[in-house]
This record gives sequence, structure tokens and C-alpha cells, in this order.
Amino acid sequence: MDETSLTTAVTERQCNCSRSKGGTNRVVKWAAAGGVLAALGVCAACCLLPFVLLSVGIAGAWVSGLDAFAAYKWPLISVAVGLLAYGFYVAYVKPRRVCAAGASCEAGGSSRSVQIGLWIATILTIGGIVFEHIEPMLKSH
Repeated sequence: MDETSLTTAVTERQCNCSRSKGGTNRVVKWAAAGGVLAALGVCAACCLLPFVLLSVGIAGAWVSGLDAFAAYKWPLISVAVGLLAYGFYVAYVKPRRVCAAGASCEAGGSSRSVQIGLWIATILTIGGIVFEHIEPMLKSH
């Protein structure tokens, strides 16, 4: 083994540059997508989704069928919060790898679309939870 390949091997071992990041990115994308779906479930369970659909003129028996999600409100909130917490941890908090000059490392961080998905899911989840308390005021006017 020559000196250049030995230096590269030591550098890769020190900063874990040889490790592939593709698996982690895939998990974060699934966590963000699951967070969006759980947030939509929270919105359906907490009356926000049926309210929005009825407000824009979409009516039907299936809209009233969304009330069936009310029984699953707290499990959906738990799943949404768990997935969002994990997604935010990996997207923003998890330490980024710093590699030595000349080492071949992938850039740290997560994609912008994953971050946008996480924020949309967070807004939907908070909106679904808060709307439950605002809805009685809207009905009284």
C-alpha cells in the first residue's frame, strides 16, 4: 500500500467518509412522508379536513365519514409527533460529517424537499390540534 492510499484510508476511517448516506436519506424521506400522512389523519380526526372540504363546496357522504377518524385522534397525533421529531432530528440536529481536504465525502444535510415536507406536516399537525379548540367559535358566528 503506498502512502497516498494509506492517508486516504486513515482519513476515511476518521470521518466515516466511506460510509454511504443513501440509507439514512431514504429513512428521512419515509419519515417525512409518514409525518405528512399522519398529519392529514390528525386533520381528519380533529375536524379541520371536513371543515375545509365543506367550506370549498365539496360535500358528500364520504366527508361525513371522516368523523370515523375521531376515535384515532390521539394515536394519530402520537405517530405524527414521533415521525416529525425523528425527521427533524435527522434533518437538522444530527451531526454532519466533516471530512479532511482531499477526501471524497458526500455533503451532509438533507434535501430541501424533505425539510419542506417536514414543515408542512408540522403546520398541518398543529393546525389540526388547534382547530379543535377554534371550531366552536367559528360555528357560533
